[in-house]
Amino acid sequence: MVCLEILTRGGAMQEEEHRLMNILEDMQLELKKAYWVSEKRTWYILWRHFIAGLAKGLGTALGATIIAAIAFYILGVLANLNLPLISQFLARLVKLTQMHM
Repeated sequence: MVCLEILTRGGAMQEEEHRLMNILEDMQLELKKAYWVSEKRTWYILWRHFIAGLAKGLGTALGATIIAAIAFYILGVLANLNLPLISQFLARLVKLTQMHM
């Protein structure tokens, strides 16, 4: 009885293995098709990646500019409050900046 169960399970495992192999072969075929389609459209893909790179660079520059503007605005507000420690720090920062210009 135990041997019959093992053989039955083994058959089910072989069927599952066969099904998975078919799925893998189909996936490989689809990948090859996608590769050949992309080979035919090389300039389109290059153009798309170029535009994506420009957008990323522009986004980075704008984001950094906005963050720096907010940081300088906050520093300006803190400087107007005339807090002793912050005012001394800002005075040193201004002196160092003027020395290196």
